[in-house]
Amino acid sequence: MVGSVIIIATLVSSAAPLHDEAQLLFSTQLEFATGGVPLVTVGLMDGQKTARIAAKSGLRVQMSGLAGGVLELPPQSVLTGRIDKGVAGTTRWRVVLQGFAGQRIEAIRNARTHWSGVGVQTEVLERGGIVGFPGHTLDNRRSFIVETTIYSKQEAAQKRAELLAGKLATSKPPRVMADPVTRPRGLVVVQDEATGVTFRQQSLITLSARDGGPITVQQVEFGKGYKHHSFEDRSYHGEIILAVGRDGALAVVNRATSEEILRGVVPAEIFPTAPDAALEAQAISARGELFAQLGVRNLADPYQICATQQCQVYSGIIKETDATNRAVRKTRGKMLFGTGDHLVDSVYHACSGGHTENNEHVWSGGPNPALRGKVDGPSKTGIPWPVGKSPTEAQLSAFLDSPPPRLYVGAHPLGKKVFRWTVELSDAQVNEFVRKKHAGVGPVHGIDVLERGVSGRIIQLKVSGKRGEVVVKRELPVRRLFGNLRSGMFIVSRANGTWTFRGGGYGHGVGMSQYGAMGMASQRKSAKDILSHYYSGARVISVY
Repeated sequence: MVGSVIIIATLVSSAAPLHDEAQLLFSTQLEFATGGVPLVTVGLMDGQKTARIAAKSGLRVQMSGLAGGVLELPPQSVLTGRIDKGVAGTTRWRVVLQGFAGQRIEAIRNARTHWSGVGVQTEVLERGGIVGFPGHTLDNRRSFIVETTIYSKQEAAQKRAELLAGKLATSKPPRVMADPVTRPRGLVVVQDEATGVTFRQQSLITLSARDGGPITVQQVEFGKGYKHHSFEDRSYHGEIILAVGRDGALAVVNRATSEEILRGVVPAEIFPTAPDAALEAQAISARGELFAQLGVRNLADPYQICATQQCQVYSGIIKETDATNRAVRKTRGKMLFGTGDHLVDSVYHACSGGHTENNEHVWSGGPNPALRGKVDGPSKTGIPWPVGKSPTEAQLSAFLDSPPPRLYVGAHPLGKKVFRWTVELSDAQVNEFVRKKHAGVGPVHGIDVLERGVSGRIIQLKVSGKRGEVVVKRELPVRRLFGNLRSGMFIVSRANGTWTFRGGGYGHGVGMSQYGAMGMASQRKSAKDILSHYYSGARVISVY
């Protein structure tokens, strides 16, 4: 009959042992696919009312628990998912004072002594863990010094963090951390749009394509909070899990192997037309960053990492290219390790501007020996200030005006677009930007740099107005204050009612400069050469 739809199969018994799959979804435990490649869960969307899932070959609905089994739907099927009777999980909040990679016992002891000396009582929380692979152990443990007080609301913890920042006048202000207590709960409901057949299960339902191929999520929201915010249909490898998110609403999660995930990360994070060595360096760096975050971020969510800039941008199959897939395949299982065989947090950014930055000048936590700021060029490339020191305003101005000619970041044509930049804002624009975040300052008459990092990126900035003043700390809040400037490496001046921000680089400046990597690759440097330059003392090791 024309237009009729037939359900192909009924429930098929599952050989998998019964378990609380939702508990695994919220845990930091790694699962593995055939061949020993880890499976990773990525949060594609949160807080959704509904989501539509499709696959050309038809959909496979995986039920778990006592109803464990598989139901297969015919080609071109579309399922709509929602949450019924969703209840948000409960989370407590902690104020994080400092963070350390690994178990640096002496550094942690000294830090706790310091905080005790200024009247702040602390304890230590450990996140991350150790995963054993054949022939190698992956250790991404992080230790966080937190204040002992526990807060039930994020706003209260944030106010305490801000109070401590002002009281202690530290350039690396405390931040807040989510500490989940109970999981969210609710009923996941999916309905076949053609037949009306409905499936219900507590906590989650797992969907995949019948032929094992791509599965599509329609109207995926991306770029939230940015100018490119939009929606589009996106296809993914592996499975789509519809789950109850931390807020009790629908969360859409992709579970695939780490290598399949990286095929969607690498082209979303670097130009697919970049030289092969730069693409390979990006693949290794992104793989390390992927595993460095497992068990550290998103602890209150039904997934291990997110698909946004907060983790790594992940676009699924839509962005894949032959060149980037080849880079992922050629570097399979390779990651960066530093001192003590600890996994390097191999962060990266678009453009260094000619000098990378120390990690502790951008984020909370102690100095990471692999993330030292350095000149982004050959070892003897000169800059106007002493190595390892912060530049004066005059020295940075000279560097911006007349950069050394051998810098890697300027060696590739694409890098020149963000290597140096100028933004001009009227008094009215600056006043409005400041008013949105610091209404008590009033019309601005002064912007003064209080502290810079080794690259010249601003660590502390004072904004003075008719009604008051405010000190803005850290590189990201500084550049966001003025409408998302490209980096914190800038000189600011005012003349005739116009503020001029003259700067260099794009991004936080820590770790690998992607444009610099492209410049090095164009000079026939290998992926190993690139990674050795940007991550001090790091070694590339094949883990799986």
